[in-house]
Amino acid sequence: MSLKLTLIFAFVVQNIYAKSSDEYVQLFLNEEIESNLIKVDFLIIQNLNLEEVDLKEKWEDLDEFIFSEELIYLKEEPTTLVTLIQNETNALTLPDIRIESSIDYPVINEEKTQVKAPEPFLFERIPFQNKMMAIEANLNRSRDYRVVYYNSWYQPAVQQERSLPVFIEAVKQDKKVYGEINIYKERFIHLDSRIRFSQQTEVIDTSKLVPNLINIQELVENKKRKNSEVEIEDNYWMETIFNTVKLNFKYLEDFITSDDSIISPVLIEEPNYKYQDLYEIKKDIKLDPETLNFVDHPYFSILIRVEEISN
Repeated sequence: MSLKLTLIFAFVVQNIYAKSSDEYVQLFLNEEIESNLIKVDFLIIQNLNLEEVDLKEKWEDLDEFIFSEELIYLKEEPTTLVTLIQNETNALTLPDIRIESSIDYPVINEEKTQVKAPEPFLFERIPFQNKMMAIEANLNRSRDYRVVYYNSWYQPAVQQERSLPVFIEAVKQDKKVYGEINIYKERFIHLDSRIRFSQQTEVIDTSKLVPNLINIQELVENKKRKNSEVEIEDNYWMETIFNTVKLNFKYLEDFITSDDSIISPVLIEEPNYKYQDLYEIKKDIKLDPETLNFVDHPYFSILIRVEEISN
């Protein structure tokens, strides 16, 4: 195969998502995807207990990973986290918390018994997910698995041809997982994944090539500003569709903090060592909703749970 034909073939294979960020943002502005949302819990785990047959198997060498032209960046620090403010006595002041009862009892002061739960923005980490934190902790305590990546977020449920892939990257000790996933909905919800498991080398990486990461929140804001040609207020995002995800948190315990040991930086801090790609998960599967779906590989695996949210 000629070099020219090879390059054309690689371009066609890698760009499986036709939707550009500009077109994708327009869906938000037109409010076409506001009421069709998915909650995603996504983990990548390293398998420590390897079968003898897997240790002897010769895995094929992987070509250089080629990212899609644009990828959505998952914001690690939640926008909606409440910041505790110190008063003049330097004592921490807790926010005014109101709890909405699920039982229809007569209430003397209705205002004080209702809670307005934080409403997470799309494509950013959801804090204080106790159920998923427990799963992560149990996996890390086991002799067979280690969690290398974990995140939970909300995103629109759109068809594959209207979607953009999400960037995934995490480093734990001398191991790295990275790649991209696309969670889309046709008749059923699907996961299209290209994730690699890599080992750190002693060679310093001087390459300047980085994936083209798209911050959807910023793009929507910029597009809105451009279309309206008026200055956006500081509280703009509180009035946009990114803050219209209506969620009922059943218990206040959902807001208990925990030790989050998994950090997924956009770019690895210096010194930036080269990583050798060892294994790859490349699968497009149908997901069963509200259950943990398992994408297996002898050396590492994906766990994913999706839940459709009615807005």
